[in-house]
Amino acid sequence: MAQDYYDILQPFDYYYNLLDDNKATLGLRYIAQHEESLIPEYPAILLQTDHVTREQHATGLFRVEFHIDLWIFHAELTSGAATRSRKDVELATEIRKLLHSKRTMDGHIIFGFVDGEFPGVTARAGTTIVTTRLTWMGENRVLYENS
Repeated sequence: MAQDYYDILQPFDYYYNLLDDNKATLGLRYIAQHEESLIPEYPAILLQTDHVTREQHATGLFRVEFHIDLWIFHAELTSGAATRSRKDVELATEIRKLLHSKRTMDGHIIFGFVDGEFPGVTARAGTTIVTTRLTWMGENRVLYENS
């Protein structure tokens, strides 16, 4: 199969479907997209497109980088859960491993990987949530006419 992903929503949809297909195995209760503010159950994950970079690669080709953020919402911050637990770290690790098992997105891109893992807390809708943000970068070659 040719590397045929040239717009950010293509890898975004691929990972949304991959996570949705594996949410029971991962123990995820909810998957949100873009600016969705309602997170009814934890643990949950929010996928957001970040940015795309493009540079001249060869005659008729761009080298394109896709960037996607995956926010893992572990639980609401309480006095008993002030930081990530071992279980939270394990969940982030399992999600990273799942993404890495599809480094070429079944041949749709040249290569992609989680290039950052950032634990923390996030304020959302008046609630503070224990989180892990995974940043993902994928690379592809794209014909001028498709970019």
